[in-house]
Amino acid sequence: MVEPRSSRKNSRLKSKKVAVIGFGTIGTGVVDLLYHRGVPGLELVTVVDKDLQRKRAVSVPQGMLVPDLKEATDNPAVDIVVELMGGIEPAKTVLLNSLKNGKDVVTANKKLLAKEGYDVFQTASNLGRKVGFRASFVGAHALIHEFRQAKAMGRRFRKIQAILNGTSNYILSTMTHGGRGFEEALKEAQSKGFAEFDPTDDIDGHDTASKIRILLGLIADSYHAVGPFPQEGIRAIDAQDIKYAVELGYAVKLVGVIEQSSSGGFDVSIHPSLVPSESLLGSLPGAMNGIELIDEHNVVTGLVNPGAGTYPTAESVVKDLLDILEGRPMPMPSASEDIRLGPPEEIRRRFFLRFCVLDQAGVLAQICNIFWKYNISIASVIQKEAISAESVALVITTHEAREGDLQAAVAEVDNLEVVKDKTKVMRILKTET
Repeated sequence: MVEPRSSRKNSRLKSKKVAVIGFGTIGTGVVDLLYHRGVPGLELVTVVDKDLQRKRAVSVPQGMLVPDLKEATDNPAVDIVVELMGGIEPAKTVLLNSLKNGKDVVTANKKLLAKEGYDVFQTASNLGRKVGFRASFVGAHALIHEFRQAKAMGRRFRKIQAILNGTSNYILSTMTHGGRGFEEALKEAQSKGFAEFDPTDDIDGHDTASKIRILLGLIADSYHAVGPFPQEGIRAIDAQDIKYAVELGYAVKLVGVIEQSSSGGFDVSIHPSLVPSESLLGSLPGAMNGIELIDEHNVVTGLVNPGAGTYPTAESVVKDLLDILEGRPMPMPSASEDIRLGPPEEIRRRFFLRFCVLDQAGVLAQICNIFWKYNISIASVIQKEAISAESVALVITTHEAREGDLQAAVAEVDNLEVVKDKTKVMRILKTET
């Protein structure tokens, strides 16, 4: 249950009338909190959904549930519109029309903000309206408070490393601690409600990418569209990768990284990565989300939250509504400058490499010769048991190397006759928490 920060304070404020568009899973939670449980200062007046007949766990009085979007966007009695429809259209038009009609808006629509946030934030900035969107990345919604404080203090973040998708983290945690393969772990996640029937957005990194784009806009204070950056999901991770990582003291996690580059832009990427098992990110269990922030003075902040669900998301919506009610400043990108991304090939990282090679003398020497050519220094070498009668797994970790050099070296190694399969490459990330 979301408790207002101060019921007495709210009682002195003029109440806000709220319309909710979208009476699905999240909308049901929001309606329950606002109408049935009640939040002082917030009055639910309209719920919009095209399906008026479907039975829901939460009911509203006859006449409150309507099919017409204009009952929310064009209704002069409504102060705040909550958009929970999902998708790009008509959700974008709903937000823009609401803002143009003098209303503040709250949304959980990360895909819309990531792809079309330019128009939404620009309109809100020009009109002096507010956009609440902490529900768009529930698993790290405490970031809103962190960004709000940072903006007030003139504090700037130079690096963010984040686990932002509960489905992927649940699958990888199950593979790590339950000894399951990817497909088996995915089916378990689906059976327990941690993964959608079509998990593509989650396991291929699209959901994490949307959230990273939103966070990048906040860090850069720009609502300009962000160009493409490296993105890799977890489909190709197998039980052997997990096992070898654990033996080296690491956990495999899907991590989004934003870091100020030496050229003045931002290095951005999403990859399955090795992080120390005992670190904040490495120890996150199940569907938990977590984030590590490092500011310009090297002050480190770690945040952990549950992943998305009906009431965690609904409570995030209500927290935004309370911020608007109480006139609190809300972090929102306010400029239109380009967000410059650094070239991915220039990023320097440590790497985990798993080769499938013939079990014969001289193989390591051939690989080392190629690595020397590309100025890649080896940190450790572990030869594993035979994969088949002829091949073995060779695990190598590197010291820091340039991404472009590493990729070129691996491409050359994969062409050697002694290499029998495509090399598995994962980044090794340094953490501070």
